[in-house]
Amino acid sequence: MSPRMKSIQELRRELLRKERRVTRLEKRRAKLAAELASLDREIASLAGGALGAKRGPAKGAAKTRRARKRATGTPLVEYVAKALASAKGGLRVKDIMAAVQKAGYRSSSKGFYGIVAAAVREDARFKRLKRGIYTLAK
Repeated sequence: MSPRMKSIQELRRELLRKERRVTRLEKRRAKLAAELASLDREIASLAGGALGAKRGPAKGAAKTRRARKRATGTPLVEYVAKALASAKGGLRVKDIMAAVQKAGYRSSSKGFYGIVAAAVREDARFKRLKRGIYTLAK
């Protein structure tokens, strides 16, 4: 026995029922999201602004990347400029990197060499003498 075919009118009614159900569910979701945001604000105020600072992620929660710290203080290119100002014949990127760190620039980046190389390559204050050797532009 084959299944009965639905008429266009029956299909329209079914579609309308489903659209109404979706609308109700979306309203319910918005209400729950607002309630959750309110709970988050309350928790943050009780925890002194640090939302869940003393607790780890919830069971089964996906691990998230740690937020980057915003750089403060003197920019890297200023440290590079000071290092190159004291070098007569220019410096290699490796030497610039060492001078910058010795001068007090702190970075926890694993690719700090690449960051320094990009800084001297892209800033107009620096001039390439030879491959990997840079100086201040006159």
